[in-house]
Amino acid sequence: MLICREEWLEVIRPEVKLTTFGGYQLNVQKGIVPYFRKQGIILQELIADDINKFYAEKLNEIKAMTIHKFHANTNSALKYAVQKDYIYVSVMNKVKRPKPDRFVGKFLKESETIALFEAVKGHRLELGVTFGAFYGLRRSEVVGLRWESINFEANTINIEHTVTIANVDGKKVVVAVDTTKKSSFRSLPLVPTIREKLLELKAEQERNREICGKSYNRAEGM
Repeated sequence: MLICREEWLEVIRPEVKLTTFGGYQLNVQKGIVPYFRKQGIILQELIADDINKFYAEKLNEIKAMTIHKFHANTNSALKYAVQKDYIYVSVMNKVKRPKPDRFVGKFLKESETIALFEAVKGHRLELGVTFGAFYGLRRSEVVGLRWESINFEANTINIEHTVTIANVDGKKVVVAVDTTKKSSFRSLPLVPTIREKLLELKAEQERNREICGKSYNRAEGM
């Protein structure tokens, strides 16, 4: 059982995004494998009830959405096991997934948003918090903003790049990629207040570049 899952991970590694693979690896090595290792269940003896019991126990610790991720990974791993003739048939069609958690979005009130802006005023994270709160950007989108994404003439901001951290093979890896999903790529209006803050930041960076010379950090991003 354990060997099959870990072998499956290596097979799919080149087929998925690094961040996706990191999530799969975490699910398998930290969530799924320890349970079945402790139970001493081998692949050829695995039954649907073993997986149902695993889900029931884990529901006391984690949300149903994470169980759904476990389910998807286990399903793919067992399909791979069938293809490799490790088993004749997958038991996943007899496994019951828990009902998904009901998502309830949370939004800041106007007074809370104003209080947030006041709290971060002058802080080095002020601009990032402003982008997140005002435009509703994800953290990866805020971190992925580059000067080339800002059009000061057209007063637009293109959300076209993300930067995230993936945990792969026990190490943290920075993953910077251009946005490929049409729903994620978008152009937003550059409002006067934020435009002014960006121009101030750009001028500050230019001064720092002149002062630091070759020692200036020209890493990707703003």
